[in-house]
Amino acid sequence: MRINRQKKVHRYLSFYANNFGFRKPFQILIDGTFCHTALKERINLSDQLPNYLDNEVKMLTTPCAIIETEKLGPAVYGAMLILKQFAVHKCGHTEPIPAAACFKTMLRKKNKNRYMIATQDRELQSRVRMIPGTPLLFIYRKAPILEPPSPATVIASNKKMQQSIVLSEAERKNLEIAKESLLGPQQPMIKRKKKKAKGPNPLSCKKKKKDANKSKASNAKKGKSQ
Repeated sequence: MRINRQKKVHRYLSFYANNFGFRKPFQILIDGTFCHTALKERINLSDQLPNYLDNEVKMLTTPCAIIETEKLGPAVYGAMLILKQFAVHKCGHTEPIPAAACFKTMLRKKNKNRYMIATQDRELQSRVRMIPGTPLLFIYRKAPILEPPSPATVIASNKKMQQSIVLSEAERKNLEIAKESLLGPQQPMIKRKKKKAKGPNPLSCKKKKKDANKSKASNAKKGKSQ
């Protein structure tokens, strides 16, 4: 089972690398809900996430996520301590906002900075699935799970593939210039007119007229015989 799981993870990571430019170390934005579940399930995130992804990772959080866990009090004190172990990525919010809202602003519409999101927040998970090229991590049955690419991500990758196949006008011009430099000026193709199928000659369809002289001679022979 573990081998199959690793194969799936490698396949998903290759998909994100080939279609959306993800490179190691992978940047993972982690919130307090993910840390809280990891603590409850006794998961050491610093060890298990790199092992599970089989790659170098950079675990990050934001000031908003830390402040949110601090405000929640003793119930999530352990999660707050875990969260504070990660590198703090500046989110630019002068006033702290909920971690889910903070992560949404970090991702924007296209996730240009190529973040992975690690969260147990269902609402945030739904939002992440709508943003093309955004890997989602969550904990299930005492193990971290990388979700398969969402439908929005698959659609975006298909569009990119189609665009790469169709040449733009500038690419076509460059291709023509390259051809001329290698093969010389190309002569325009002269289209030959297709010969239309002709109908039968109307004269050939007419019955042949009998020779007048032959008919007179035959009539004369008939008269003599009588």
